[in-house]
Amino acid sequence: MSEFPYEEVVPPLAGVISSFREDVTTPIDWQIVPTPGEFGAGVDFVAGVMAVPLTGDSHSDLVRLREAVRVRTGVRNDAIYKQMAEFYKKNGITESVLRAAEVARNSAITRKFADVKGIVDEPDGSEKTVGRRLATANTMQSWDQAVEYTLKHFGTKAFDSFASGVRSVNSDWSKQLRSLSKRLSSVFNGSAGKLGNTAPTGYGGIVAEAGFQYSLYAADAVKDYLSSGYKAPEDIKFKMSEANEKRAQNYGKPDPLDPRGELTPENVEIEDDLPDDFDFDEESGFGNLRICETMPLTVEVAGYMHRKRRAMTSGRRIAYPSRMLTDPQRRVFGSKVKVKGGIVVIDISGSMSLNQSDIESIVEAAPAAVILAYSDCGDDPDPNAWLLANRGWRVRDIGNIGGMNNGVDGPAITWAIRQRHRNEPIIWVTDGQITGMSGSAHSQLARDCAKLVKKHKIIMIPSVAEAVKQFKAGRFINKPAGRVRDALLGYFG
Repeated sequence: MSEFPYEEVVPPLAGVISSFREDVTTPIDWQIVPTPGEFGAGVDFVAGVMAVPLTGDSHSDLVRLREAVRVRTGVRNDAIYKQMAEFYKKNGITESVLRAAEVARNSAITRKFADVKGIVDEPDGSEKTVGRRLATANTMQSWDQAVEYTLKHFGTKAFDSFASGVRSVNSDWSKQLRSLSKRLSSVFNGSAGKLGNTAPTGYGGIVAEAGFQYSLYAADAVKDYLSSGYKAPEDIKFKMSEANEKRAQNYGKPDPLDPRGELTPENVEIEDDLPDDFDFDEESGFGNLRICETMPLTVEVAGYMHRKRRAMTSGRRIAYPSRMLTDPQRRVFGSKVKVKGGIVVIDISGSMSLNQSDIESIVEAAPAAVILAYSDCGDDPDPNAWLLANRGWRVRDIGNIGGMNNGVDGPAITWAIRQRHRNEPIIWVTDGQITGMSGSAHSQLARDCAKLVKKHKIIMIPSVAEAVKQFKAGRFINKPAGRVRDALLGYFG
């Protein structure tokens, strides 16, 4: 008696199907495993398992055809996805996006055979409901799920019904999904022979099936429509911008309370794997830090030498014995009030600015601050860094300092790390556009700076005006910008 409520069919001849592959030299001994409908269906080339429903209904016919196409044309080596993602990561293509694009290729090939066999992927009435539900949720996750649905059903009546349900709630969503469907139909417009070509082909040193190139084309389209892409709906792009802002403030760590869809590019956290004593060598691309030795710190900062004690109800030492009689709360103990400080590193290249009043405002709020400004001004012996304040003393006039290029971002940060007292904040005022001595933007240097920022919890502030405002408020908010921000978020382009 059959385990399933439909008439059983003859199991697919997977061995015969795979023998037509151009990349199979040794016959694969396949095991056919029955499944309850689509649940659990799939192909495992390593184990030699093809799991499909063995019943005679039309939907099961379509699932069997889909998996037979996978046996005939699919990616055999699962490691290819990871290797390709590593090779194409600068293009924003990730492993999950590649896998999803491969699903789209499989669907496209399956549809061509289904048309010949008269197997139709007709809507079952649930598509509109699914579309309305995802659009109503209006989250990054639900949008990515809508993209995933489009990858499986693009160009079909089922997709049209789904898009209609989406449109009843959010017309912008429907417009973008139909645009993606049209683009995928164009990518997979070739013959089944071209799309499913299994001849071994090199992709930048990685060998995969020739037909996989169409999955790469599709992946390049898919990444644009994800919640992280520029063709996502405006409301989703706004939500993504907010999420990235929170991630950047948290040094690239994703918010665990903000789950993402399966197709969303992986949250690539930059590793803070540099040693504690890391410094940039002469081969890094940065110049050596040359601090000006002729700028005198002659002005004493008010508030630095006048440390105060705060009366307390408990403590180790009695400082105010008279309060035993005069203070109802008997606050006779004294606790030192620490003078606010911090190591402040300021980029004063052509894209930034700094004046004397900025320095005075910072040390007024933090009398114990150390302030170092930096900018490339040429070759040795010209200085490229200026100490403007140091633990209670500041310059009277900063004068005309700075140049057009950055040049020494990294060495300035490592200098600040060495000057830091225990638990003292390091404030880096910069637009995050890291450049070496050549003056050109440098991705690797930006990544190394981002690693230092994350490892030592350096607070980045994009402008001097914003830094002054935060010093006056006494509360610092990490606001990474530029290439350092991109690196923290895992964008290594």
